[in-house]
Amino acid sequence: MEKVLNIILQYSDTKEERKQLKNYLDKIDEQLTNFIGQLDLVMKQLPITKYSLGYMYLLAAKASLKRFQNPELILMQIQTFLLQCDPSQVSMSIGKFFFLCRRFVAIAIREKFAHGTVYPLKIAIEKIGRSGELTPTHAYFLQACLASQNFSAALPILESDVFEIDTKHSGIKIKDVLLYFYYGGMIYTGLKKYDEATYYFELAITIPADTLSSIMLESYRRYLLTSILSTGKAPLIPQNTSMSIQGMLKKVSKPYEEFVEAFRSMDIERVGICISTYMEVYEKDKTFGLIKLVRDNLVRRKIQRLTKTYITLSLEYVSQQLNMNSTQEAEFYLLDMIEQGEVFASIDQKEGQISFHADPEPYDSVRVSLELNGKIQEVIGLAKNLDLLDEKISTNSNFIHKMVIKELQGGGNKTEEND
Repeated sequence: MEKVLNIILQYSDTKEERKQLKNYLDKIDEQLTNFIGQLDLVMKQLPITKYSLGYMYLLAAKASLKRFQNPELILMQIQTFLLQCDPSQVSMSIGKFFFLCRRFVAIAIREKFAHGTVYPLKIAIEKIGRSGELTPTHAYFLQACLASQNFSAALPILESDVFEIDTKHSGIKIKDVLLYFYYGGMIYTGLKKYDEATYYFELAITIPADTLSSIMLESYRRYLLTSILSTGKAPLIPQNTSMSIQGMLKKVSKPYEEFVEAFRSMDIERVGICISTYMEVYEKDKTFGLIKLVRDNLVRRKIQRLTKTYITLSLEYVSQQLNMNSTQEAEFYLLDMIEQGEVFASIDQKEGQISFHADPEPYDSVRVSLELNGKIQEVIGLAKNLDLLDEKISTNSNFIHKMVIKELQGGGNKTEEND
């Protein structure tokens, strides 16, 4: 390892020297793992900013281990490296850099340290990614935000425009793109932003592919549920999903297809039977929380329909109509909906009667006018942003699909499952 150290120290000053250093390190890359016990000692002698390229190869060799005697140390080393590394050096071996980011998240999640990876990975994206470019680290960053439940930290990245997928520059693969959309959908779900969640899950299942990946399957299951929560309607599979994928998705998603059909019937009892039948499946898939929210959504919609038909009702009648366990459950829903402004009613608890009222908002107040004006200004602002974006790129709402087709069809369009 002394020879390796001397070469790194000797060939790290100029761009030409670093090219020679990279060629040398590529040749001995696989052999570096034979010197695991000496790597820490060598790295201590290499200031990260000045010797980023050489340091990265040594750190990546250490990070490739499956287990660590001191996992806190490797996590601290990668964290420090991402914060201090020189972008011009690490970009010379971009694949190695993304490997380190991936291992950083994997080790951190295993060691329950995901929260400590969020900021360093955000810095990594800013250092190495070009404006508007999607890189593998975007997916790793979202994975870290999801694992640490730091959803708000992901929003600046998710809300940034992405209009470039360059496989030559970043080495990004279909799997990375799928994971970015899937994690994005999961984060928006956690934030209860179901419109955005549905959009991201839809992007994941409409990427051109010949074979169905587990990422697409998980996205489809959640797409069905968040779409209902977003629109209140039972969704259909997106038309721009490839025909072969459509068939496979429906074939392996029976518990979810049946649930959507039950929701479409607006029959709460049928929905309940479906939930009971596939309870273990939903719990195993970790979708049971969304399933319960969809049932809750249906109950609320049924209650709102009753307000359009009746002026007064008994709690017992509401409970029977909605297949509830008790009048207390009906009262709970009504009180919450009244508080949220979803219905306008009063409850006589002594008599067990509900009286429905008209919406008290006259819609001609100063407050409503200000809110309406604010919404109009918001739409105008969005229109201006779209015009600016259109000047930079020639695109439409499916630009990501077009970019994926253009950049990835050379390498085939089968999704990848192996790490």
